[in-house]
Amino acid sequence: MAPAEVESLAARIEILSVRRGARLVQRHDPGGAIYVVVQGLLLVNQYARSGREVGYRRLQPGSYFGEIAAIDRLPRSANVTALTEAVVGRLPEALVAELMASSANFTRAVMEDLAAMVRALSSRVFELNAVSAPCRVQMELLRLATDVGIEDNRAVLTRAPTHAEIAVLAGAQREAVTRELNRLETRNLIAKQGRTLTILDIDGLVAEIERLGGDEPEL
Repeated sequence: MAPAEVESLAARIEILSVRRGARLVQRHDPGGAIYVVVQGLLLVNQYARSGREVGYRRLQPGSYFGEIAAIDRLPRSANVTALTEAVVGRLPEALVAELMASSANFTRAVMEDLAAMVRALSSRVFELNAVSAPCRVQMELLRLATDVGIEDNRAVLTRAPTHAEIAVLAGAQREAVTRELNRLETRNLIAKQGRTLTILDIDGLVAEIERLGGDEPEL
């Protein structure tokens, strides 16, 4: 959208301050608003009746969510919870419907992101059914590295997810995540210091993924 178009929306966007652990969206709730992450980190997830948590993706600043319900007008398909204190912009349902009808650029951007999401979820389905848990952990690390940016064959996750959070995203047990991270650290592929996790050798991580039978990653 043109800068003037974006500026014209400012007065119609609600700014929300969100505490850590708060749930912004509940699965099955009605509503067609779209939310844009301004600050903080959020998690899209779902719980089985057994209590098992399944994580879909982490939302960084600049990400948005809620577009699926805005398009099909059905209840929300997942939960969204704040992993840290966050600031989120809320585009009301009426505004979203107006933009869908009047702004070709807005609509096309949403469609392109939905296509990317379908591709990403297809890859996740493949991984869960055809790739070992250690390899899924490695692929999750590579995704996280891509999100924060790779420079000189390294990536620094200053607020890395916990072992439990990686387990949720990778569809693995926390113990399996701990074992694999320790193994990668022994091989000098990663280094951990507090909440900071540094991937020391992206090429080496990619080679390890391919060795364990993961699909060739796209960087």
